[in-house]
Amino acid sequence: MKKLIVYLFLFFAFAAVGQQDGGHLRKGNDLYKKGKFNEAEIEYRKGLEKKPDSYVGKYNLSNALYKQKKFKESSVLMDSLIQKSKDPNQQAAAYHNLGNSLLQDKAFAESAEAYKKALKLKPDAEDTRYNLSYALKKLQQQQQQQQSKKQDNKEQDKKEQQKEQQKDQQKKEEKKQNLNQDDAERMLDALNRDEKELRKKTDKKATKVGQAATGKDW
Repeated sequence: MKKLIVYLFLFFAFAAVGQQDGGHLRKGNDLYKKGKFNEAEIEYRKGLEKKPDSYVGKYNLSNALYKQKKFKESSVLMDSLIQKSKDPNQQAAAYHNLGNSLLQDKAFAESAEAYKKALKLKPDAEDTRYNLSYALKKLQQQQQQQQSKKQDNKEQDKKEQQKEQQKDQQKKEEKKQNLNQDDAERMLDALNRDEKELRKKTDKKATKVGQAATGKDW
């Protein structure tokens, strides 16, 4: 399995930009390079308070968020910047970074699309090409897992359906058995009644015969 090249393009502060935002962008970049991403984020935000439309400030803030694993925030911010620049290199870098954030957030299809757009603007970007290959591989694995899960769910549903059918069949058998038992009891009751009636008739006949045998002979 290939490993992702987690490379983020970072824009450095220009003198004019640094003066406009009170030097916060420059400080943020210095902190970023030292790996102090939370402190860099604070500096970038301070700079944006003074210069809210700073493309570079928002761009680098998105990178600082990414480094803190705030991938959704980073994606939203980077996506909002893509249409604000007419520079193909800036757009390519933005798409590359957006692809990284989406990839880390397991949005593999969207990540691959971002890398493709970056490559259209900068076809010789090997890092982006490598990451696109990685994203497509992860997308394939995700689709296979989803298909496997779907199949597992289908099998589970089938088993549950079979269980329900077995329960229904068992209930029918029990009901049939109960009906047969009821029929047998009714038949037995009928036989008992018939036997009683026959016994009564037999007793009456025996009584009449006895009376006839003991009568006077006139």
